[in-house]
Amino acid sequence: MFLSGVIEGFYGRAWTHAQRIEMLDWIGNAGMNTFVYGPKDDIKIRARWRETYNAAEAAELQELVGAAAARGLNFMVAIAPCLDVTYSDAADIEALKARLDQLLGLGVTHFALLFDDIPSEMSAADQAAFSSFAAAQCHFANAAREHVSTKLPEARLLFCPTEYCAAFTSAGVTRSTYLRDLGELLHPDIGVFWTGPDIVSKTISADSLREIGAVIGRKPVIWENFHANDYDIRRIYAGPLGGRDADILPLIDGIITNPNNEFEANFVPVHTTGAFAAGVDDAQSALDAALPQWQPRFALAFTDLPKTLERDEIRLLTDLFYQPFTCGPQIEALLQVARGLLTKHRPDVTSADWQAGRAALTDLRERIRKLFDRMTELENRDLFYAFHPYLWEAREEVTHLVSYLDWLAESPADDADFPAAERIHNFYRHGFTVAVQELLPRDAAGRYRHGA
Repeated sequence: MFLSGVIEGFYGRAWTHAQRIEMLDWIGNAGMNTFVYGPKDDIKIRARWRETYNAAEAAELQELVGAAAARGLNFMVAIAPCLDVTYSDAADIEALKARLDQLLGLGVTHFALLFDDIPSEMSAADQAAFSSFAAAQCHFANAAREHVSTKLPEARLLFCPTEYCAAFTSAGVTRSTYLRDLGELLHPDIGVFWTGPDIVSKTISADSLREIGAVIGRKPVIWENFHANDYDIRRIYAGPLGGRDADILPLIDGIITNPNNEFEANFVPVHTTGAFAAGVDDAQSALDAALPQWQPRFALAFTDLPKTLERDEIRLLTDLFYQPFTCGPQIEALLQVARGLLTKHRPDVTSADWQAGRAALTDLRERIRKLFDRMTELENRDLFYAFHPYLWEAREEVTHLVSYLDWLAESPADDADFPAAERIHNFYRHGFTVAVQELLPRDAAGRYRHGA
């Protein structure tokens, strides 16, 4: 079965039980089939992986299993024994089996073993027992697979390797001894997660998937980090999946998206990932299909009539917080206008082009201000708070930009400063992080060269 769905696999505050139930609906409505329970904040997934769930925790998991089954979905649970496991220790293998037995008893049929984000080091005991780091992990994973398959032959197991993207290989995918050993030693029934060229991959090509598939001896399952934001809590991504063409689908065994920490920001990411899994690789078409389905969540409070944000307001929201490598089309176009207005130190502010550009950016400011105000009126407070800090910052930044253009339009003196002392806008940052950044002034690409 081709797996498609969502993994709650990020670092940071986990989703609530109610949100996970709702995510099952999103997954089903998006035409996908799998939810992977793997929040890093569940300490029994990673830090205390040897401990079974208590009665209350087990009851919640069992409810999720039942809710997924009622919707015709797979429910997968992750275990990440990678922080302190001794792969050759029979006691650790027995602890893993105990965890698996509890999950099997709760009705779980799909499992994931995660060995991501750890040093490639082995204990002295493991160095004596195994020829390589990959061999140790494969021994552990194969034992898990044998255990669950004897009790539930249809059970499915996925494996996240320590080298889970090309960037983590020291000499490239085809020269990685770790990946080669994985391909030779991991049981062929165990699927392998792969994020692509990078942790967050701008593109994933068919050629790169043929390469990794040949090395590991199976089609990978894409762990899709395109919309993940746990690595940069100053950003959020509400736009469609991009950078992937449908020609990669025959080369993978699935695509599971690991999206934003903020649950409510994930409607478009989830639904456009589902569209891609179904063969739609036109990001704008997928977005166009998702927005009408998302719109009812933007119901406004304090009104006697059913009313939501307008479609163009929601599209502005997605364009502002679009993808990790680009803003949405309308915002990119207006940023290009702004660059054109600011290319000269002393532009001709009376020209028709300059005035038209200034007017377009002023209009953008007003639209963002209106969007911010309207978002404060949402009935769905979780949706409002998901975007509030990011939208607040966008409002302040565009206000500052337009204020600067207004100042230029006044033809200030050559020695004048902007902004004047009494006009410093409150988006301007202070504090420790700013003090550190001032020590290392960087170029537009974020690079620093000492003494340059």
